[in-house]
Amino acid sequence: MNIAINYDTKTRKLQLPAQAAALVPQLNLEIEQLNVLTGEIIASGSEVPLPATLETFNKDLSKMIKKLYEGGVQAFQAGKYSEAVKQLSIGIEMISRRHKFESFQGTLQELSLFLMSRADSYLKTKDYLKAFNDADMLIGMMMCTPDNFLRRGVSNYFLGNYEDARADYQRGLSFDEDNARLQTELEICLDKILEENGDYL
Repeated sequence: MNIAINYDTKTRKLQLPAQAAALVPQLNLEIEQLNVLTGEIIASGSEVPLPATLETFNKDLSKMIKKLYEGGVQAFQAGKYSEAVKQLSIGIEMISRRHKFESFQGTLQELSLFLMSRADSYLKTKDYLKAFNDADMLIGMMMCTPDNFLRRGVSNYFLGNYEDARADYQRGLSFDEDNARLQTELEICLDKILEENGDYL
């Protein structure tokens, strides 16, 4: 199947005809991603992107992101959990707007801090599904961190997924077998599983 891809000189973007975009959504997605990357190169003013190093990381944006993180942590410590979620969510949005050619190592470090704090805030506001999503993303980024399994385990527990919570606590303990919080949560979870199975004494 032949598909004509058009180039709009005003927007400097590639476009698929509407019918073709509906027929081949994967191609349309790839063209949209290519347009984002091309747009960022054009906006940078250079023919090729700068090497992605921590030295070329946007320091001004880093300062604004750091202020949002500190504001979110302060709100959390003051017991203003909804405000903490709001501040941290804005920070995550700013991180996602970094140029795609910036150092992924720096972006990953920023994002992991925000996700950990926001997951904790969601747990405090009892928004367990959102806490689960943040914790799940953290585990994908930082597999060896026991606290991320704790976050996802607590989320699973309150979502009623007791077996999944048990598995999360046990995985966390495999990285830190002396973690008292994981041990306590695992015992609570095992008691709940027994109760659900009608074996509770």
